[in-house]
Amino acid sequence: MSVFRTAARLLLLSLLGPATVALAQTKPAAPAKIKVYLVGTFHFSGSDSDLHKGTKTDMKKPEMQRELDELVGKLAQTRADKVFIEFKLKEQPFVDSTYALYRQGQFKASNNEVYQLAYRLAKRLGRPRVYCADAAGMLDFEATQAYAKQHGQEKILEGAIASAPQDSAGRLVAARVGARQSPAKLLLMPGGTLLERFIRQNTRAAELAQMDAYLLDFARIGGGDNYAGADLAGEFFKRNVRIYTNLLRQVDVQHDKAVVLVIGQGHVAFLKAILQYNSLFEVADVVPLLQAK
Repeated sequence: MSVFRTAARLLLLSLLGPATVALAQTKPAAPAKIKVYLVGTFHFSGSDSDLHKGTKTDMKKPEMQRELDELVGKLAQTRADKVFIEFKLKEQPFVDSTYALYRQGQFKASNNEVYQLAYRLAKRLGRPRVYCADAAGMLDFEATQAYAKQHGQEKILEGAIASAPQDSAGRLVAARVGARQSPAKLLLMPGGTLLERFIRQNTRAAELAQMDAYLLDFARIGGGDNYAGADLAGEFFKRNVRIYTNLLRQVDVQHDKAVVLVIGQGHVAFLKAILQYNSLFEVADVVPLLQAK
């Protein structure tokens, strides 16, 4: 009888063995990364401090309010746990108080995209707070401009903003890489609905145009041991690393599944470059949500 039992046990183990080994070799599923939706926006009231100056778009008009509702309805599909904005950390108490009033219908929002878009989105999502993420930067455009003027490189600066290269080396680059988009044209081009404008300025073409302006134009300003243009690009990159760090410090790494950052379009390409190789975050493309019927 004991021989029979031993044989039975051996048979059972031989049947279970491969399955047991297979289970042991199965790797646990990788945890889902936190999705970051970068919503590049133009400044609704224009901006005197940006390289690309915009003009005011009156968002208080009834038709623009309807278009904002349409845009926010699309962005609400992110189901973001947190909404971040381009306000500095020191402004968080002001944001907390005004957003609380906004949720109660007691805050008279100005034309700013933070109030008109980000507050509206956070309220639509039912979120109790809006989070500041902006950081200070030392972009000395004047120094770059002065060096370019003193060394006959003004045409390079013009090419960073224009739709075509203005200097001979820039034209050689264009001949090699093909026609380049103008950041100003993509960002400030009027026409179309608000939704269409946001789709246009959040495309890869818009991001590439911004990066090319820094990496193919500004980076060429300087000479020898002077890196005026490269330093300008580096300072802007540093500011965006700080913005990323502000976001990193405020996410709930245990529970957040998605976050939205509403920020000037010029930041998006740099932030995507920072987020591209990241074990915690992944960039989620906002354009398909905006285009969905």
